[in-house]
Amino acid sequence: MSRGGAIDRPDHRGEVAARAALIALDRRGFLRLAGSAAAAGLLPLGCGGAPEALHPPADLALRQLSPSGYATFTAAAMRLVGPAGAERIRTRRIDAARAADAWLDREPALSGPLSQALLLLEYGVPPLVAKWRRFTALDGAAQDAVLDDLMRSRLDIKRDVFKGLRSVALLAFYADPASESLTGYPGPFGGSGGIEAAMTYESRT
Repeated sequence: MSRGGAIDRPDHRGEVAARAALIALDRRGFLRLAGSAAAAGLLPLGCGGAPEALHPPADLALRQLSPSGYATFTAAAMRLVGPAGAERIRTRRIDAARAADAWLDREPALSGPLSQALLLLEYGVPPLVAKWRRFTALDGAAQDAVLDDLMRSRLDIKRDVFKGLRSVALLAFYADPASESLTGYPGPFGGSGGIEAAMTYESRT
C-alpha cells in the first residue's frame, strides 16, 4: 500500500467481485434506511464506544468512510482474513480500512452501499443481525457468529451484506504487499482455492 492508502496492486478480478457485490447491495432499498437514519443524526458516525484500537489514526483524513465505518470495517476485516491477517491489521502493518476508503474514493458510487452495510453490521439487531450489542463491542467469537449468520442466512439481503463486506475486506487486505505470505489463505469464511476462489466464493446456492 502507498503511504496515501491507495491500493497499489489492484486485482482486476477482486475489484470486479467487489463492485458486483456492492452494486447488488445498492439495489436493496432497505439499506438506504440506515443511510437516511445516519444522515438525520439518528445513528452516530463517530467511533463512540468502539475500542480505541479500531479508531482511525489521528493523521488520516477519511474521504468516504465515517470514523464509525472505519472502526466497523477494521473489526470485520480482522475476522474475515483469518488469525494471521488479523494480527497484521491489529499491529497496523496493514490498514485495510484505509485502503478501502481510498478505493471507495475512486469508486464513489459504491461508497453508499458499503457505508450502509457497515451501519447495519454495527447497529443492527435481530432479526436482521444476530446480536444486541454493537458489533465492535463484541469479542472475536461473537463477531464470527454474527458474520456466519449473515453468510448462511436464507434472506438475500443478509447474504448480500456479507458478500459486500467480505469482497471489499479481501480486496483491501490482499492488495497490500504485507499480505504476500498469506495469499493462499482466504480466511475462515471461504473455500480452499486460495484468494482468487475466495473473492468469488458463493456463500449459498
